[in-house]
Amino acid sequence: MSKRNAALEALTRTKPASEPNIVEFKTEQPVSPVSVEDPAEPAAPAIPLAKMPERKTVANSAARSMLYLPPKAKRKFKEIAFHEDRKEHDIYIEALREYLERKGHKGLL
Repeated sequence: MSKRNAALEALTRTKPASEPNIVEFKTEQPVSPVSVEDPAEPAAPAIPLAKMPERKTVANSAARSMLYLPPKAKRKFKEIAFHEDRKEHDIYIEALREYLERKGHKGLL
């Protein structure tokens, strides 16, 4: 039997039924719920999670694109970012912005 078949068989083998590892928690005295709200002040209406405004981040406000660079170019971008104390992403965006402006597409980035 091959290693792959043995591994698949081990994964699909049914385990013998055993007692569940559940421990019942018992208290000696009943605990009453404590309210932290002041009855003099009316409670503010809760905003449902679906209605919460979405944070504007790069991940949800920009289209994703993958870029393959030669290792020397990648290293050079990383070096530039390090010396300018910036992120590589910012260097890529700056280079793309300059390229688009040079081609006459000002204001896209």
